[in-house]
Amino acid sequence: MNLTLAIPARDDAAGLERLLTRAAGLGCVSHLVVVDDGSAEPLQAGPLAAAAGLAPGRVTLLRNAAPRGPGAARNQALAAVETEHLLFLDADDLPARELAPLLADLEGQAFDFCLFQHHDSRAATERRWGQMPWDQALWRAAGVETGALSPVSTPAAAQLVQTANYPWNKIYRTGFLRDHGIGCSEIAQHEDVELHWRSFLRARSILASDRVCAVHFVAPGGGRLTNHTGPARLEVFAPLARLAAEIAQVGDSPFALPFYRFALGLCAWIEGNLRPEFHDALRARAADFAAGMPAPVRHALGASDPGLLERFAP
Repeated sequence: MNLTLAIPARDDAAGLERLLTRAAGLGCVSHLVVVDDGSAEPLQAGPLAAAAGLAPGRVTLLRNAAPRGPGAARNQALAAVETEHLLFLDADDLPARELAPLLADLEGQAFDFCLFQHHDSRAATERRWGQMPWDQALWRAAGVETGALSPVSTPAAAQLVQTANYPWNKIYRTGFLRDHGIGCSEIAQHEDVELHWRSFLRARSILASDRVCAVHFVAPGGGRLTNHTGPARLEVFAPLARLAAEIAQVGDSPFALPFYRFALGLCAWIEGNLRPEFHDALRARAADFAAGMPAPVRHALGASDPGLLERFAP
């Protein structure tokens, strides 16, 4: 099957070259679309392809003169994809060798997206290979922890949707994203929340694979966007409100409780990664958001996570 890697990049030529070199070595990627999101030293398609051992025609490079953010860059890449399937990756992450076998598994399969497992660099510090325990527990609860390819039922999807909202742990059917207008929020941080949740809300056919197909690097205390501690994090309430409205359109949605549990859990995570002077604003925004929570969901969340509810939705 034909697969494009869609990659936003900013001031990380070394990481991008490493990614492209790995992709070339795997031999299963048809094309790569790179969006240079305002790098101080503009990327050049020819040298990038040459350094990775790729033919120039296999790399499409788009350029933003000024940074627009990773969400906008991913949406630009999506618009340029010409293959039937795509995989979002970040410039500092890597495709793993299990990607090629997964693509072979998926040949001839009809699906909107296939969720796969990944390796988190934090696990390596514990001499483990694979996902963090909380994500693995959700795969176990969904009943798809093992199996090279498993269909995902609605109850299983309601478990898996609570995994980390990464943009790069799914192989998407390009037409699925375009037909439903699914993309990233064009905000500075948490831009992948809407992509992840709307994929689960709109998909009719989801597959899951226990193959570890990507390596994700986490750098606590680093200078990446994910490490920033300012008020830009509060922009997440706009996509959360849109998702809440979409879920409300489906009576008794199986995703309602997982969504509000996720949203308030995200608020707790943000508070732990936000400068103290913005905590009051976060609490106020969270309370306004939680005011729209349906009564049955509030009751269920209060029974399962009372501390979370009391903290952000008194």
